[in-house]
Amino acid sequence: MKLPANGALYGGNPPQGISQEPLIINACLSGNITNRASNPNVPCSVQEITDNAGAVIEAGASILHVHAYENDGTPSWRPEIFGNIFDSIRSDHPEVVLVATTSGRLYPEFEKRSAVLELDGKAKPDMASLTLASLNFPRQASINDPETVQGLCQRMRDRGITPELEAFDLGMLNYAFYLQRKGMLPLHCYVNLLLGSLGTVPGRTLDLANLAREIPQDWTWAAAGIGRYQLPINATAITMGGNVRVGLEDNPFYDYAEREPASNEELIKRLVRIAGELGRTIASPGETRQRLHLDNPDNWSATQITIRKMKSGDMDRVMGILAEWNMAPIEADANTPAPERDRIEIGNTFVAELQGNIVGTCGYYVLDETHAETASLAVDPEFLGCGIGFQLQEARLQEIRERGIRHLRTESDRPEVIHWYINKFGYRKTGINPKKHAFGHPDKDSWTILELELEQ
Repeated sequence: MKLPANGALYGGNPPQGISQEPLIINACLSGNITNRASNPNVPCSVQEITDNAGAVIEAGASILHVHAYENDGTPSWRPEIFGNIFDSIRSDHPEVVLVATTSGRLYPEFEKRSAVLELDGKAKPDMASLTLASLNFPRQASINDPETVQGLCQRMRDRGITPELEAFDLGMLNYAFYLQRKGMLPLHCYVNLLLGSLGTVPGRTLDLANLAREIPQDWTWAAAGIGRYQLPINATAITMGGNVRVGLEDNPFYDYAEREPASNEELIKRLVRIAGELGRTIASPGETRQRLHLDNPDNWSATQITIRKMKSGDMDRVMGILAEWNMAPIEADANTPAPERDRIEIGNTFVAELQGNIVGTCGYYVLDETHAETASLAVDPEFLGCGIGFQLQEARLQEIRERGIRHLRTESDRPEVIHWYINKFGYRKTGINPKKHAFGHPDKDSWTILELELEQ
């Protein structure tokens, strides 16, 4: 296409206006901090939450972010209370998206935070909140250590529950991308960007733009403003083509300056009116379920690594991955009569597959009845840090043990890989072996020999 002479932006085409995609409204009905002392409209009992759910769904909400409470009004982690709430709401609103909190602000123990994920039937949540890292709120810390975050991810994956990601800064988004690469998140994610709380990203339009521009195109994002920032951040998200989280958990006031108590229904109706003025319709629960792939099991399976034995048709791709690391086998010739590796034994080689593409490989050579040598462990550089190498190593170790092999050796020229073999699998250094020719790490002229005694 020939650009216009005046060099206009977009080749002379006008920039896209406000998105016309239906707006998803996520209603956070109540929370761990907001209570009746700050707003008499905060729902607490099962019946109050059920009634409030019906009102906000009628007003336009298609996602309900739910907290549960004991009889005395204190926040609860107990799954039976959540189950009663969800079962009650679903009786009249079967399609609405129900989200269970797994917040650790009051109950940090993993067993309590994850208990709600074990619910079944109509009581099972569609989604569950997942705060992606630790942070400071104005009066307390919210501790979300990597072990807990990853444990919640794995439990949600095992239960087929979609995470409702909560990101309070750019670092949390970066961690979400890392978790997805490791197969701990689905392909199409939903993320709430929460702005304006003291100790987190400020509630300015610029800050929302900086966060939103990092969201992958196949993810769905919503924005929430805390306290006084709720309305401006919600309105900005609508104009940017995003979605909104709104409700008394984040802001108890309809008019923050006047401290006028709000109701969840009023907050949602205001956003529906603003969206209508801007030409955006409101997503129904059914449309939201489809957008978030909630009833599509492939959404989770798409990010899961499959380890399988190599087939002959995999040879070109396997050689390509090994070539990335200068480890592709070569045939012997006059210049290289004894190559470091001269073949791939397909029967003893594994590949790692993701969405139908091979992203890693490893193999081994049987030396005799009790000895073997592992070789050619390599991962596509784009997928490093996803745990693929570990899964490949585990697969070949299992098969090697099943063959009755007791002694295993390997060679490596990369310090980080040597450290990995020793610390993850118990190998020990036993010597040095000079390289026969340029192979592997270009700056290393010898191999470190590593050996492992296998328990049978």
